[in-house]
Amino acid sequence: MADQSTPTANPVHDLGPAERRPRVALVNPGGEANINGQFVLGRLSAFLTSLESGESPRGRLRERILIAPCPGSDQARNVAEQTRQAFYRVEVGHGADGMDALPQVFLINPSDDERSSACLFGLAAVIEHPEHMNGDAPWLPAWREAGGENLYLKAGRAGELQPALCERLFRALVTFLTHAEVIQDISLAEEEDDLHYFGEKQVFELTSDARGLFVFRQDPGHWLHGGDLIGYLYDRGTGALIKEFKTPVSGLLTSIRRNPLVEAGSPVATVSRLERED
Repeated sequence: MADQSTPTANPVHDLGPAERRPRVALVNPGGEANINGQFVLGRLSAFLTSLESGESPRGRLRERILIAPCPGSDQARNVAEQTRQAFYRVEVGHGADGMDALPQVFLINPSDDERSSACLFGLAAVIEHPEHMNGDAPWLPAWREAGGENLYLKAGRAGELQPALCERLFRALVTFLTHAEVIQDISLAEEEDDLHYFGEKQVFELTSDARGLFVFRQDPGHWLHGGDLIGYLYDRGTGALIKEFKTPVSGLLTSIRRNPLVEAGSPVATVSRLERED
């Protein structure tokens, strides 16, 4: 029987002046699991298309931009080849390992230019990491070999649409595209968060030391004092309380575990400190 499947469409939306090098590439690495990233990048594509066509009464698309809202695993090579051309390459991911992440920019062994660019989204936290935290996406080797800058956004959790978070993420991307001069004549109400920059030694990760059910008692974005309660760990079989999780440091709660099933070593929260504690 003949194969009646339809050809796989190009997962990358190519918008703006075709003769120019892409200024920005935005990619959702989580595919359909990252519902928030898929939704936001899809809506952003529609918004920029309206600017390009003149349908929108305000705003103008000045530079070329590539957007991949939901690339499949079999499309990785195509995504890598197209997006590596861009000067700014931005991965729009979610909290890993069942974690719910405050919208943030995280950087991997960044250059000074990447540190500066990370501040242009207007998000509350920029966090440096020595290595990729969500597992390497297939296009990352091509990105790292190319010139330009690589930036990584992390927001929300997998498998659930979070409307308020999507609104914040959409605004952050529009803010960045305005600073990068991709779009023009767009004015948003001032809702940028107070920016806090955290080096890798300022990030404290709490992990479970036993198998059980973790029940959170805080939300990402809250400022905590040392000793504040973060959540409880219960025995899966008996329901008995195993442990109260309290933060040993004061700082910004940048992620919290929403998936209650934990094993020994599973991350349950990340707290980022304002000052390094040597």
